[in-house]
Amino acid sequence: MTLTQGDLWFTHFGDPTGREQGYGRPALIISNDSLNQSRLGLVFAVPLTTRERGYLTHVRIGTDGTGLAKPSWAMVEQVRAISPDRFDFFVGRASQETVAEAVTVLRRML
Repeated sequence: MTLTQGDLWFTHFGDPTGREQGYGRPALIISNDSLNQSRLGLVFAVPLTTRERGYLTHVRIGTDGTGLAKPSWAMVEQVRAISPDRFDFFVGRASQETVAEAVTVLRRML
């Protein structure tokens, strides 16, 4: 399996605790391709939601060319390092602009 920054994968996040997002949902891979293809065996992914909440940490991902059935928002505040074993199936790809926006939001959070 080749994982690329900007890929959207249906992901099993497991049972949530507190305000964590969990269960099965699409996720955006935001780690760079060097990390994604390294022997580390982890990638940084952001879960998506279809609920618009107006949070500054959410980045909109439309349906055009992404493979998503509904407009969605990447919840960048929920970023996590996960094993590729959690990915179930490839959904599509986010635009380079969307990925750049998500990375910018993450940098601002840090």
